Amino acid sequence: MISPLRYVVSLTKRSKLTVITIAIVVMFVTSTLIIVYSFELSNKALIEKFESNYYLISSSDNLLDSRVNLHMENAAYFWVEPAKVNNVSTYIVGIYDPHNILGGYYSCDLDRIIVGSDLKVGKDVHVEFDHEDMNLTLDRRMSFSFFPNYWAVVNYTLLSGRQANFVIVDKYVEVKGYQTKILTALSSFYEKTAEEISFDLFLLDLISMIVIYLFINALLTIEIKENVKKIAIMRAIGSTKKNIAALYLLRSLYIGSAGTVLGFSVGVALAYLLAAIIPLFGMLTYFNIYIPHVVFIADLIIAVVGSLIAAISPIYSTLKINIIRGMKGVLS
Repeated sequence: MISPLRYVVSLTKRSKLTVITIAIVVMFVTSTLIIVYSFELSNKALIEKFESNYYLISSSDNLLDSRVNLHMENAAYFWVEPAKVNNVSTYIVGIYDPHNILGGYYSCDLDRIIVGSDLKVGKDVHVEFDHEDMNLTLDRRMSFSFFPNYWAVVNYTLLSGRQANFVIVDKYVEVKGYQTKILTALSSFYEKTAEEISFDLFLLDLISMIVIYLFINALLTIEIKENVKKIAIMRAIGSTKKNIAALYLLRSLYIGSAGTVLGFSVGVALAYLLAAIIPLFGMLTYFNIYIPHVVFIADLIIAVVGSLIAAISPIYSTLKINIIRGMKGVLS
């Protein structure tokens, strides 16, 4: 321990292992948070593209659970069903639009299918849903306004064995027992969902704090035991207890912050990689990656707090070193 500053930033084999371990944990926590947050905000961005002159009537905020039993003028009825299109997980939609309020864009013959622009299929399309298995012919590919571009539209009679999930109308109508929302208002729902999920996932950062505490605490404890004589010499030549405490505190913060910054950087890269390869395994999840600054801030705060807590007991042990006994290598 010739130079205090040199010691603070030195990376021995043991300290490198500590940094890498912290980085691995932070990496997985960060990438998980970014992926989920990005998925929710992608939904929000999708909803914000909806035309504001349409209203949605449903029985539940969750449109997949919603059921409506209505007969209205100037309304389009929507059925939504989880499905596989050419063995890719997605959703199919049936639309009954007798009054043509959507402009006839989603009209589809019984043996044909309209796919969103993100759904890659050929002329022959195999569809599986609700124990049904059928082959349809590609009608056309298009960008949708009312649902994601990786969904598909089939003739509504294929799905009309149950009540419609929701109704879209072109003017505001209150219906007893149902809720009516302007389509653009759903963006606030997705934003709130993203915030709630992000808050819940921040609890995963506690894992990082625990790892930071355990590994840094163990690292400093071992290093202090190995440097008892050097600490005693520093005390003997004029270093105060505060200087010694500050030395190990800075060491703890450096190790914790280095692991966190490295883990965050690799976690961001991993999030982009997962966004690219997940669809290759049959899970269609097209979304844009969003990296909220609060993720990095939270990780950094966790690193600082974890490092500070981890340094308490090792620093306390250095303060108890007796100069004379420490010269002989005795800790206390």
